[in-house]
Amino acid sequence: MLKIYLTGPESTGKTSLAKSLSAHFGCPWVPEYARQYVAEQGGKYTMDDLKIISKGQLDWNRSFEQAAPEMLVLDTGQAVLHVWSEDKYAQVDPIIVAALHKQKGALHILCSPDIDWEPDPLREHPDERRELFEKYESLLQKYQLDYAILAGKGEERVDSAIQLVEKYCS
Repeated sequence: MLKIYLTGPESTGKTSLAKSLSAHFGCPWVPEYARQYVAEQGGKYTMDDLKIISKGQLDWNRSFEQAAPEMLVLDTGQAVLHVWSEDKYAQVDPIIVAALHKQKGALHILCSPDIDWEPDPLREHPDERRELFEKYESLLQKYQLDYAILAGKGEERVDSAIQLVEKYCS
């Protein structure tokens, strides 16, 4: 099963892109568990909640994997939790690190913050997206995960993502 993880700072189009790739390739996409969890907590969370979010995301991923699709698009992965934890708490739980290691063998599409910020009550860093983007890229390199950077706007962005996936598959 080919897995495509979408990663990067907030408001870089990951969810929209997940839906577009899913429609184009006729495969399922796994939503971001953190969005639901943090909303249920009224926007408040602790470092311990990140472990719960990690487990919840992995459980959602497994539920979609059970259908054994040829391709699975994941709106997020453990890289998001890693950067989030490191940035907010200056440490990362070993559970998140171990889960990130298991994402080898997948394509990680790192979404550039070159699209407009969209306000959302669950988003926290409108002015730090470039700095966070660099942290994501460093993390993907550190763990030697296959990744490609996605830039552009609108349909150009979606077309570029489709090309990245097709190139990765060939």
